[in-house]
Amino acid sequence: QSGRIYNVDIYYSDVADALINFDGGAGASATSPDSFTAPENLLLIDIAIVTGGTDTKKLQILRNNQPTGDFIRHTTHLTSVTLRSPIRLGFVRGTEVRAIQKA
Repeated sequence: QSGRIYNVDIYYSDVADALINFDGGAGASATSPDSFTAPENLLLIDIAIVTGGTDTKKLQILRNNQPTGDFIRHTTHLTSVTLRSPIRLGFVRGTEVRAIQKA
């Protein structure tokens, strides 16, 4: 591991059971890729959500299309929350990272 910090923007449509979109290099939008491939062994330590959804309340994290069993709730990861709960989810190099929006 290089120790590099990766800040990856996401776009979520607030549609239940839809995948989130990751910034593919031109900003995150509805047409951005729906996955992020880990360029090296990574540890997801924080997610900061600007505003919570109306129809969705959490994100289900996937590793290579398999649920990790972890749900990230919007309310505890808003940017306005100064002490967000640490996440600590590991992904090995080459892992496809995805997240499903859940109600």
